[in-house]
Amino acid sequence: MEPRQVATGQGWQWIVEGFGLFKKSPVIWVVLVIILFLIAIVLHFIPILGPLVLYILSPVFFGGLMMGCKAQQNGEELEITHLFAGFKKNTNALITLGGIYLVGQIIILAVMFILGGSAIISLMKGGETDLAAMTAALSGAMLAVLVGLALYVPLAMALWFAPALAIFNDMQPVPALKSSFNACLKNIVPFLIYGIAIFVLALIASIPLFLGFLVLVPVIFASVYISYRDIYTGA
Repeated sequence: MEPRQVATGQGWQWIVEGFGLFKKSPVIWVVLVIILFLIAIVLHFIPILGPLVLYILSPVFFGGLMMGCKAQQNGEELEITHLFAGFKKNTNALITLGGIYLVGQIIILAVMFILGGSAIISLMKGGETDLAAMTAALSGAMLAVLVGLALYVPLAMALWFAPALAIFNDMQPVPALKSSFNACLKNIVPFLIYGIAIFVLALIASIPLFLGFLVLVPVIFASVYISYRDIYTGA
């Protein structure tokens, strides 16, 4: 499928329509987020292997949520089982996407450590008292963070629509990643508006003991589906 370019204002509209999907089943959405959060906590308690499994399975859960969003738009009910629907359709492709995401993260962290690992360790120890040494350490750490961010953005762009493309269009992982990256690149301005809006909403959501994220996270999930529909189908 060829992604289309949409108007700048669509970046905000994705969020608005994503909130519309959330309002259809707010309780189920909140429960889904809590279940996903609990799964993440349990996996993080498993040394080494648990976090790796979480990375690999993330697109599977994400794909299931995309199916839930589609069900809502079709007038059907959102169900808890949608979270696990990715284990029943194109699972291999979704798991492969998770593996690519994991490898990408490892490469980014490795590059960051090479560029500023010693500086970050020095700052964490807090042993530097010399101003010049502290400045050098801060510069090295900042460089590592900036390079890491620069590398992560293309990875995020490639993965943004990839699970939806695998689920709905039966695309293989590599074509899905390429298509997703091109879609995000073609709509970089709407995504910039979207990112700024999400950042502001995240600040607001964090005020009441971060409870606002119980609403914001589902809205983000739903907005990804809305943006997929907008860019790939024009609907």
